[in-house]
Amino acid sequence: MKAINCPKGHGPMEQKNIKQKKTFKGVDIEFMADVFVCPECGLEAGTIESAGEVQRAIADAYRKKVELLTGQEIKNLRKAKELTQQQLADIMNVGIASIKRWETGMIQSKSMDHALRMQLQCTIHADNYTGNREISLARIKLVAKTFEKILSKRLLKSGDKLLFLAKYLWYADMLAFRQFGKGLTGASYAAITYGPQLNNYKDLVKPIKESDINAAEPLSDEELKTIHQVANKFLTEEEVYDAAHRERIWKDAEIGALIPYSCAHEMTEI
Repeated sequence: MKAINCPKGHGPMEQKNIKQKKTFKGVDIEFMADVFVCPECGLEAGTIESAGEVQRAIADAYRKKVELLTGQEIKNLRKAKELTQQQLADIMNVGIASIKRWETGMIQSKSMDHALRMQLQCTIHADNYTGNREISLARIKLVAKTFEKILSKRLLKSGDKLLFLAKYLWYADMLAFRQFGKGLTGASYAAITYGPQLNNYKDLVKPIKESDINAAEPLSDEELKTIHQVANKFLTEEEVYDAAHRERIWKDAEIGALIPYSCAHEMTEI
């Protein structure tokens, strides 16, 4: 943004990215916005250039709160399906202008959101439990080690039953699927008494620990951002454990049943 001076005559204002609160369409939301702040009087001001970005941030914060796909999620899922905006428009029988507006800030209706999900998140039955990816024990270990590095704590412990690590992995896999239409590890997750857990985890603990992390497909920048998003949301093992137990998609599942990735949009804790 172009630098501006304080209208009260205090000189140049400082650009900052700050959290804003707003009631939008009757829903209380929080969003981040770039604004100029006067270091002397604290006055906040935006520019014409920033107004569009603020409106998009408001729209996406609202969409997240009411469980609609955000503009970036629509774009990421479309690209994951290798569809152009025109191709997606043709499949949905809407104009390309609608796709462009949804990806850049316009809020879609519930019915249109359902139609988008049907086209962008729909998977064959088997892939619905593996996140559109073949399982990779090496990649599970890679994601686990990445969480350990970010959180500065051991999660893949000797004699451990993955009680807490599985929750971090579950959130990362589900969030990646929600954002990009593809999980991180290919792992399937079952609903057990102690929350979401790697399916057949007892048979996987040792092979995961013994897997060669160098054999794993490297994490992309976007995948790393997803892992950071989960780690920054749940800084402690207790936080991720408690959050997972509040998720309806775990509560509603029968004990032992697999949790489908198609339910990722129903997560409420992240």
